[in-house]
Amino acid sequence: MYLPLGTFSPEVKIALVSASRDCFPRELSETRTHKLLKACKKLGISLFVPEGDCRTIESKEHAIEAVKQVHAADCDATVLFLGNFSPEIEDAFFVKKVGSPVAILAAAEESASGLAADRGDALCGMLSAVLAIKKRALIKNVYIPSDPIVTAESGAQAIERFVRIMKIVKGIRNATIGLFGPRPRDFETCNYNLASIASLGVEVEELGFLDLVHAVQEKIAQDDLSETIASMNADVKTIPTGDFSKRLAAYEKAVFGFRDELSLSAMTTQCWTDQEEVLKHVPCFINARMAAKGFPIACENDVHSAISELLGQYASNQSVTILDVNHSIPGDLDASVTKYPLQDLVGLFHCGNTDPRRLNDPAMKYQVIMNRLMEPEGTPDITRGTIEGRIAASPITVLQVHGVGDSLQAYIMEGKFLDLDPKTFGCTGTAYLPGFRRFYRHVLLGRFHHHAAVAFAHCGAILYDALKLLGLDTIFTPLSDKPLYPGENPFEGI
Repeated sequence: MYLPLGTFSPEVKIALVSASRDCFPRELSETRTHKLLKACKKLGISLFVPEGDCRTIESKEHAIEAVKQVHAADCDATVLFLGNFSPEIEDAFFVKKVGSPVAILAAAEESASGLAADRGDALCGMLSAVLAIKKRALIKNVYIPSDPIVTAESGAQAIERFVRIMKIVKGIRNATIGLFGPRPRDFETCNYNLASIASLGVEVEELGFLDLVHAVQEKIAQDDLSETIASMNADVKTIPTGDFSKRLAAYEKAVFGFRDELSLSAMTTQCWTDQEEVLKHVPCFINARMAAKGFPIACENDVHSAISELLGQYASNQSVTILDVNHSIPGDLDASVTKYPLQDLVGLFHCGNTDPRRLNDPAMKYQVIMNRLMEPEGTPDITRGTIEGRIAASPITVLQVHGVGDSLQAYIMEGKFLDLDPKTFGCTGTAYLPGFRRFYRHVLLGRFHHHAAVAFAHCGAILYDALKLLGLDTIFTPLSDKPLYPGENPFEGI
């Protein structure tokens, strides 16, 4: 989704509609709804509630009027709260007509003293409502939390989580990714199928590499680049002066121009080797600066990773990065590695797409691997522009999507970057990902490519639920310590 710079997830507007079966007291549902709204207010959650009798659905007429008001209020999703048993036909009818995602909660009984006269039986009503929804093939548009039978307080917490899920769903369904030039030949596995990308609602603007080149040339010829150069120097003190800094600044301004002109959410770059031969620098540092502002840019024209970065950004509400699942860790790297199973440690590396604020001692250098190919002798020039440094210790979520025919599959892992020197070049961190090597062998190999998006927080649970609501049927995660039911969120309670 096209967002203001410095914004990492979209705002969402959520409606709350309750339901009541006509043989139960309507007042019971309304009282419980009032308590739920009060608990939401304490958490800072503002909800749209339809006006009039339709705020509590008892009939199809109520459902139609509630949908009309929810649509008029431009809500992104709705919480359907079963304050008592509720009418399952009308519940399903509302879900069908509202169209946008719906979270379903049911009221728990509040006290022993109320069981005689004020028992709502919403636990029973939830069975009927969900089955009625599933029979109408509407269940994929419905979010049901791990425990849908809620008090006012736990219901407010479930709604708070639904808000986070909907930020991801809204952001992805309204995302447009800019792709510049062909994918480098040697990265075949970064290719994509437009139908699989479109299955999420994502659009791709495919432009030629020369479009980017011409835009950069215009910036060099016409624009005052001093402000951009000063901003770059504030991020990293080791930027070469003179013509090279102008190349970087013009490239950044050209990227901004395309972002605003096409309302892009993220971008991908060809990155090598045409980038270096024509524009005379690698794009890594500028990519890092864009990621820091909420506009991630994936390397090697990897649209899958651009989507994954957006998923991680919307889930964590902070900057993300793209890294290679890159190298194994030798046992003598650091004394502290003995605390972890060596097979579950992995080096995550890239040339420097990571927000400089997430690096210890970031410095601008040159791309070692490209330099071997393009400038094997002499002083590096066109292979300069990386941002290097040790990625700081942090909790992380590692994720990726990849095409399977006209649909997508995904994986999610949680772990952490360790506070140790990776003793290698690039923008690199040593990560502990529990269960990694078995996951690598039995899941990653043959299904996913070498890139992964990394969010700097544990947000696997939110991502898992959001991906299901986005329609992904296959989501791989490491094996859980506890037995899981089909479809159960493996990150729940972690």
